[in-house]
Amino acid sequence: MKYHAVLVQSVIDCLKDIFENNFYADKVLEHHFKKNKKFGKRDRHFIAHSVFEMTRWWRTLCAFDEQAWVPENYYLRWLVYEYWKNGQDLQDFLVSKIKKTNLNLPIDLKKLVNKEIPLSDRLSFSDWFIEKVKKDYGDDFEKILNSLNNPAPVYLRVNTLKTTKDKLITLLESENVLVTPVEGLENALMLKERANVFITKAYKEGLFEVQDKASQMVAELLDPKPGERVADVCAGAGGKTLHLAALMQNKGTLLASDVHSKKLEELKIRAKRAGVSNLTTQLVENTKDIKKHFNKFDALLIDAPCSGSGVIRRSPDSKWKFKLEDLEKIKITQQEVLNTYSKFLKPKGRMVYATCSILKEENEGQINNFIKENPHFNLVKSMYLSLIKTIKMDFTWHYLVSYFSCC
Repeated sequence: MKYHAVLVQSVIDCLKDIFENNFYADKVLEHHFKKNKKFGKRDRHFIAHSVFEMTRWWRTLCAFDEQAWVPENYYLRWLVYEYWKNGQDLQDFLVSKIKKTNLNLPIDLKKLVNKEIPLSDRLSFSDWFIEKVKKDYGDDFEKILNSLNNPAPVYLRVNTLKTTKDKLITLLESENVLVTPVEGLENALMLKERANVFITKAYKEGLFEVQDKASQMVAELLDPKPGERVADVCAGAGGKTLHLAALMQNKGTLLASDVHSKKLEELKIRAKRAGVSNLTTQLVENTKDIKKHFNKFDALLIDAPCSGSGVIRRSPDSKWKFKLEDLEKIKITQQEVLNTYSKFLKPKGRMVYATCSILKEENEGQINNFIKENPHFNLVKSMYLSLIKTIKMDFTWHYLVSYFSCC
């Protein structure tokens, strides 16, 4: 590939926003591309791929030469990344094209990237997180962490309120978006190669949503029936809410509540595009907003706030932003959410508690505590929604889902 200084500079600018200004990677890229509309498809791919991969392997890159990692030396980090991952020796490029590096070149890149570094640096996760995963999964911890460092595929969910899987496949192919069906999920498709699906006619007409494989399984496990009263109480921007509406065939009552007004506004926009007509949204501002729904619902989804450790493949910057002290706070929130919102259910109602976390204290730990404090709930099943293979573990979107029935 031919490298251009302006593209490398864009990568550097994005990384600075992520690591120095603490912005989220996806928002940084979105903002950067809006400012630089001249970038073509290949340019955008190069920038996005470089930013996400360097973020993913940030600790490893820094470990190769601690003396070199003063804050302003982002160019050297990019240089080492390109040599380590792609075998590109680009020292001449840096010397001739980038004048602000102040690097002490030349550097023996081969010696640098082949040096022995600790396992924790090779895995490229925070020490506390590595220890948690090791405690939870024993000898499989390296396998799991390596899997979390693989970029995630992109999955779509067919909006059955507006179309069928076969019709959507045909329409997407007419727009040069190639997809393949997903085994075991009737209305899931996977992109064969990355594409900007948000500019397609099919997306603008609400014929599909971008939604990960295991995320799609959550609503199906709750199995909402047409005509029922169903609540999604940590709805956010509503990916699962829209799926629940489709499974209900727009019949019955669907409540989506959240504590963030902006997310609910986004949900309303998405619901209109998707053709959802049985949805009511509610911003939770006080306990009265919660208590008025006690004993009113047949089915309840609690997609609880969590560490997000199961979706690091898609959001690699989260591995550096989420701290151990954040975990302790989120566990308290999970307990409060479970104990409070479970009261939404009628007798004989059913509930699914889900997190996109791989940490057992957010999953089995919370479930065991809930059962002890709420013996009138029966745990029907509890399972991780991830493909576990002999050689590798694929945490495309890792959920622990627990299905309860209320006596």
